[in-house]
Amino acid sequence: MRVVIAEDLALLREGLVALLRENEIEVVAQVEDGPGLLRAIAGHEPDLAIVDVRLPPTFSDEGLLAAIEARRRQPDLGVLVLSQYVETAYASELIGENTAGIGYLLKERVGDVRAFLDALERVAAGGTVIRPCVTRSCRVMPDAPGADRATASKPSTPSLRPLWHSSHSNCGGIS
Repeated sequence: MRVVIAEDLALLREGLVALLRENEIEVVAQVEDGPGLLRAIAGHEPDLAIVDVRLPPTFSDEGLLAAIEARRRQPDLGVLVLSQYVETAYASELIGENTAGIGYLLKERVGDVRAFLDALERVAAGGTVIRPCVTRSCRVMPDAPGADRATASKPSTPSLRPLWHSSHSNCGGIS
């Protein structure tokens, strides 16, 4: 598997690189911002991108926006968002109707290295890894146009509902 990592924190980025290489996963590029991610994907055509949501220069949503653009440019690219935050609007846009090859994990919830590596493999192979805490955040807001108050506690995208139920058991130490 060929991987690009987009993470602004050097220590975390280097730790991910070391972990992946130790497990015989090829890291073809490591970048610290969204434009760098798009250049690396165009130049290396990886199987998977591991992307932090908040990247320079504003540390708001540059990583997630770059991941969305990367998927638009290379639809078969697996994207695993690894973040401290759930950015609901952009997470829903990234996930969209095509959940194939998408993962969204909260950094604080990754407690098992083997489960994390399994999640990478699953996303690179076209699978989906979206933890319940993410899908619960991507729900219909009761006051949103067209929202049904009866379904406000369910994920807003119908394709997320089965993921919310199935993801409890398919990632081991990732919750």
